[in-house]
Amino acid sequence: MRKSKLMSLDDAISSYVEDGDVVGIGGLSFWRKPMGICREIIKQKKKDLTLCTFVGGMEVDILVAAKCVSEVKASFVGMEVFGMAPHYRNSVETNKIKISEESEASIALGLKCAYLDVPFMPLKGIIGTDFEKVRDDISEFEDPLGSGTKLMALPKIDLDVAILHVPYADEYGNGNITGAVWLDDDMAKTAKKTIITCEKLVEMEDIIHLPGKAQLPMQTTDAVVRMPFGAHPTSCYDRYTFDALHIQNYLKIDFKDYLEKYINVDSHAKYLDNAGGAEMILNILL
Repeated sequence: MRKSKLMSLDDAISSYVEDGDVVGIGGLSFWRKPMGICREIIKQKKKDLTLCTFVGGMEVDILVAAKCVSEVKASFVGMEVFGMAPHYRNSVETNKIKISEESEASIALGLKCAYLDVPFMPLKGIIGTDFEKVRDDISEFEDPLGSGTKLMALPKIDLDVAILHVPYADEYGNGNITGAVWLDDDMAKTAKKTIITCEKLVEMEDIIHLPGKAQLPMQTTDAVVRMPFGAHPTSCYDRYTFDALHIQNYLKIDFKDYLEKYINVDSHAKYLDNAGGAEMILNILL
């Protein structure tokens, strides 16, 4: 018998995110980031997290600013056309957090190790780069089958929890992603626990008829939370684009003020009201 995995966000985070966890964050840059989950992690004062994300942006910056993070694994963290990620940059420069220098390939292969249950994967493309100088957990070796090819061994990435935002999900944990999936499916199937927030909760029978066709099957999911605009101020294709005005305001405002106005609030509805309410929503809808 199928069991509903529908939960409140508060319960999902308190049940499945623990201090010291390695947290995989889905989406990419300003696209489909699980911002609502990140705000709840801050509200619950989770600590000593290691974040792993393909390309990080505002979600990494707010978690670092809130002192929830001890390490970041990412190929890039920044605010794209808006500049640097200020709190992340300051924390790196002052040695408040550790960074693991990654490429997109090293993260993808690290996750592939996890679901193939092997200790490392080989990569040729970073031979001759400075990766070996800044990573003490990778090692160059020669093809043992005799071709003479030099390869780099990249270690497995073990995620304790994956946090993802999707356009559609059902209560049993099937999730559909419209457009680019990036590494969300790999994170879901390798993480020990997976939390999904969704724009729209649909019937299980409808999942196969919606764009995406359950890239995230229910076997990979532990909690589903209905959260319209849960990726704001990042985008969620094909429903809304990112909120450039909010992001620009974030870069100007003192983080303590941002925390008070947008994170330490009573509800997601109050967050949306403070972020501009109906006017903001009309501005970002696709």
